[in-house]
Amino acid sequence: MGCPTHPYFSNIGPMTGKQVKDRSLLSLSWPLILTFAVGIFQPMMDSWFLSRTSETAAAGVGALMPVIATIFTALHAFSQAGASITSQYIGARQGSHARTTQTLVLVGSFLLGVSITLLVFPLSGTIVSLMGLTEDTALYANQFLSVVAFGFAFRALQATLIALIATHGLTIWNLISNVLTIVSNAVLNYIFLEGLFGLPKMGVYGVAIATSISWLLASLMLWLVLRFKIRHKTNKRDLVRSKIILPDWIRIGLPAAAEPISFQLFQVFITAMVVYVGTTAITARVFAGNFAAVSCILGIGLGSGNQILVAHLVGAHEYDRASNQIKRTFIIGSISGLIFSIAVALCGEHLIGIFSKDPEVIRLGCICLWCDVALQPFKAVNYIITSSLRAIGDSKFPAIVGSAMMWTLGVGTALLLAFGLKLGLAGLWLGMASDEFYRSIANFWRWKSGRWKTKAVV
Repeated sequence: MGCPTHPYFSNIGPMTGKQVKDRSLLSLSWPLILTFAVGIFQPMMDSWFLSRTSETAAAGVGALMPVIATIFTALHAFSQAGASITSQYIGARQGSHARTTQTLVLVGSFLLGVSITLLVFPLSGTIVSLMGLTEDTALYANQFLSVVAFGFAFRALQATLIALIATHGLTIWNLISNVLTIVSNAVLNYIFLEGLFGLPKMGVYGVAIATSISWLLASLMLWLVLRFKIRHKTNKRDLVRSKIILPDWIRIGLPAAAEPISFQLFQVFITAMVVYVGTTAITARVFAGNFAAVSCILGIGLGSGNQILVAHLVGAHEYDRASNQIKRTFIIGSISGLIFSIAVALCGEHLIGIFSKDPEVIRLGCICLWCDVALQPFKAVNYIITSSLRAIGDSKFPAIVGSAMMWTLGVGTALLLAFGLKLGLAGLWLGMASDEFYRSIANFWRWKSGRWKTKAVV
């Protein structure tokens, strides 16, 4: 059993003197809200830089986002699973187990990132082809994927370090790292695209290189925070003791990754259907999707803070407080998703106009943003409850039931609306909304059942 003065009981807030489980949701979440807000600007910024060169280049790279998001989701899920186990051990005052978990997750996530690079790089052309992209759109997409694949190990480290630092309540450092990512990416984009300092103009290759380098810089900064602020040290005993933690990490991590990966593959499927609708529809979906992400800011930021709180509370066996915390968070998140999505839709014409002057792209993009109003409240509920279940250790239910509903009810509704009722791009977007609705009902039932109380690690 760890002692209260151990470095891994640094879950004491520097300003409040409170343990993480006794801090307010807002104190944990506001840096995460800003972190996510800053983070969504990276793909938006890449789209803007690329659209200055060619809308086709922006559409080709943008069409890859569901594929890249699938990879990031796998990395994020395993990182969050490890961080949640760490949170439970901290809540239970077991510092040595928390340190061992962090060492295991860092090494494992880096190796996972390297493995994904070795898998994706030789298959980049095949992946682009399976997406249904052709001609110049396919060329740009392949250029981007074949280069950015080499940055996945850095992205894996960044995701893991963000999750581990957040679990100690030091969420402000994640905001700083994301600002560093965005600023460095913007500067490098400008240098590589404009050919400054004697460099050739690199086009899509330059954007991919800039993205990878920005991940590396953020990872280095976060590692310094973990090493010197949290005082994480790795010793030989951690490697021996990791066999105790590994079964729980796999038990939670694999199903935790399955549902969000299934969701991202669902997005890949939707994108492939959009490709079938036409090139204009692809462009409109990419640009509208960038702004639709703005509507998620508060819900995902609050959900991430809630996930940290719930894991600490469950580690301390305070189940009623954990349940009440989940309820308050998803109510606030769903209301904010509705308000934000309406605001974005009202400004849709001006927002889409930043990226394109094509009236048809603007028209379709605005329709998508109004369809997104039906999606966001349920998306917030899903994220908050599902992330809470994963934090506790109950990751199998959303993985099995959520994935099954997605590929039956979700896909069926999307195809019916898009092609059966001939609503096209709008039908596909409403199909995504229906998927969020179906799964939110199932996840809400699981939470109300209380069965998650038996799934904790500690």
